[in-house]
Amino acid sequence: MSRIGVTGMSMGATRAWWLMALDERLKTGVAVACLTRYQNLIRHEQLKAHGIYYFVPNLLAHFDTEAVVSLIAPRPALFMNGDQDAGSPPDGIHAIESVVRDAYRLYHKEDAFESVVYPGQGHVYTPPMWHATLAWFDKQLKAH
Repeated sequence: MSRIGVTGMSMGATRAWWLMALDERLKTGVAVACLTRYQNLIRHEQLKAHGIYYFVPNLLAHFDTEAVVSLIAPRPALFMNGDQDAGSPPDGIHAIESVVRDAYRLYHKEDAFESVVYPGQGHVYTPPMWHATLAWFDKQLKAH
């Protein structure tokens, strides 16, 4: 059980970070092209970038994405997104990163959280992202 990881792209990325937050059996994860802070999505008027299946009823009455992603700490997690992805506005990603980094800092595991926002990229999974995914899993799972 010490070598279980999860990954996904787009809605699969969202599923990956929710699973990581809720199931401690998952030792690491990589989420590609979907890290949405809902308040920023609303501010950018981009609710249309996602289908109804993407929204958790009443979530914003209690918290936003950074609260969910912070639950992953201190386990290693990699997030990769493009700065041109309307479904994940970069200002929202950076707000999430700020809070999540603080959560990892509490465990003295700052290096276990990585988030990369690729300039000029949209909602894509590029070959360099794929190679980063494989390298991440090699590093995080082979060590156990």
